[in-house]
Amino acid sequence: MLSIVLGAVLQIGDMAKIVDLEEPAITPNGARVALVAIAQDVARAAYVDSLVVIDARSGAARTIVRGNDVAVPRWAPQGAGLAYLGRSPQNGIRQLFVRTPAGHTIQLTHARGDVVDAAWSPNGRELAYVAGDPPATAPFFYAGDNDYTATALTPPDHLWVVPASGGAPRRLTSGRWTIAPTDPGGIFSPQIAWTRDGRSITYTRIENTFTGDDERSTLWQVDVATRATRKLTAHAELELSPAYSPDGSRLAYWYPLNGDFNSENTLRAIAGGRDEQLAPALDRNVAGSLWFADSRHLLVCAADGTQNVFWRVGTGGAAARLPLGDLHPICDPYSSSTFDAGIAGDVARDGAIAFVATSAASARELYYLAPGSTTPRQLTHSNAFLSRVALGAMTELDWTGPGGFAEDGVVTYPPNAKPGVRYPAVLLIHGGPGLSSTRDFVWEAWPLAQMIASRGYVVLQPNYRGSDNLGNAYMTAIVRNTVAGPSADILAGLAALDRLGRIDDSRVAVSGWSYGGELTSWLIGHDHRWRAAVSGAAVNSEFDEYNLSTSNVQDRYPLGTSPYAGDGQRIYRDNSPITYYAQITTPTLIWSTTLDPVVPIVQSYALYHALHDNGVPVRFAVFPASTHGPADPVQTAELTRLWLDWLDEHLR
Repeated sequence: MLSIVLGAVLQIGDMAKIVDLEEPAITPNGARVALVAIAQDVARAAYVDSLVVIDARSGAARTIVRGNDVAVPRWAPQGAGLAYLGRSPQNGIRQLFVRTPAGHTIQLTHARGDVVDAAWSPNGRELAYVAGDPPATAPFFYAGDNDYTATALTPPDHLWVVPASGGAPRRLTSGRWTIAPTDPGGIFSPQIAWTRDGRSITYTRIENTFTGDDERSTLWQVDVATRATRKLTAHAELELSPAYSPDGSRLAYWYPLNGDFNSENTLRAIAGGRDEQLAPALDRNVAGSLWFADSRHLLVCAADGTQNVFWRVGTGGAAARLPLGDLHPICDPYSSSTFDAGIAGDVARDGAIAFVATSAASARELYYLAPGSTTPRQLTHSNAFLSRVALGAMTELDWTGPGGFAEDGVVTYPPNAKPGVRYPAVLLIHGGPGLSSTRDFVWEAWPLAQMIASRGYVVLQPNYRGSDNLGNAYMTAIVRNTVAGPSADILAGLAALDRLGRIDDSRVAVSGWSYGGELTSWLIGHDHRWRAAVSGAAVNSEFDEYNLSTSNVQDRYPLGTSPYAGDGQRIYRDNSPITYYAQITTPTLIWSTTLDPVVPIVQSYALYHALHDNGVPVRFAVFPASTHGPADPVQTAELTRLWLDWLDEHLR
């Protein structure tokens, strides 16, 4: 396997130069694309967001807004105005703004809670927006299915409308229930959609604001004039992301296969009194969908093997893959009301597609696919400096797993790798589990696999049962087998890598983050081949995850029960890596953040004390943040440095 030989290998300092691109929005006529560019300011330990407008023909770019936490660009139906979200200079609350064709900026809202999404009415005269109610001020609150970091009840998000030219907003919904929240600044699919006649708005309603109950999401509709509401379907839960076809004849939405929380996300459409799954033969986890102007096709994105793929899905059921070469369109498949999902792309009226993509050797850039074309045209060169950096070759590895599944993963070789030389190997296990590893140079702005390879290691990013890239049977094979089965798949992948004759099997490390951290903790408790381990933000105790995390009681879906019902105590104990602490001998670096709501840090403390008290070499790096990973570019760089130095200490 030859590497990509160009210049010096990737350095930690290079990561700060990487620009993340998000939320492209194309004008209806396809002439311009607005998107959010996120640069890194290491001196201030911050990310700097800019709203950029790019000419689709020439690629010329113009910055409209710099900073201000800008997000969610939305073109008016006629393309004359550009709405976006940004922080108010007065109080820091995120508000809705409109940039007029004359270049003036109007602040349309003065909401008391953050505005999280907005949508133009079909005639362009109004915008609907979703804003949080003001925080509660009570001296205490009654807990429910919330995470341990809560200091008050989460206020609900509700629907408003405001004139596009400015004026008094009008509230359309209220109550303790909430419109499904979104996270401006990254990938998400809107949870509000105007009907074609502009008389009603369909939205995703969740019955309360406790994140552990967010599967109780259903589609509702409100009359803009009367504020009367009604439920649209017979489902009791699990509906997301309503979107009307341009002609108004169909309402598309997301729903898990057979109404099973653990299953793949599917695309459904309501039309003529019928509610049907679209493209049932497309056995992949839908990560995003956008209507084409003909109202008979949708652009769908999902992971397929070790690449994200676009399909053109017809309302009649046919699905045709769009040829994009080595480009991997960015889409996030975590279809949950807590974790956003969607496509980093948009479709013009003539069928042109603007989308963000990466590849094995390039970071995110914006591309334009003209109608009928099979060759995307690159519009940005935000990360062109990488063309002068020597990167490791990245390839797919296939094997047959112990469950009989045809499995895959991604192998990244050291830059300048020499034929016949065996290199130390590092497992880098993805989180999720309903995600997958693909042949991408970078995740947002963190090229961790290439950084590890730059130190002279072969990196294996194995997919395992529970991953979302090989069909529903593979994705759901994790149910009631959440750690032992996936770990066996990973070891089968490592054996397949060893058979290639490129690794030194006496020098192997295992590492991962989130669910990948859980599998790391499990593997070091059941196997002693490892020279080192890095367990990041790991689910070490399924009891703590059920009691304290963002998803909390939803653990009953993959584990099959509550820990406090039936045989739950045994099941949760047997599937918790901390149960097997006494069997761990591997030198382990643990890391977490202080107020992680997704995987509470108490689980990392438990693993640290278990290893320390039994004389196992261990270090525990704690980052002050309320995020599930590093919160800023400085933390990301420091964590990368710790990760690499730990591997060097034990593998060289």
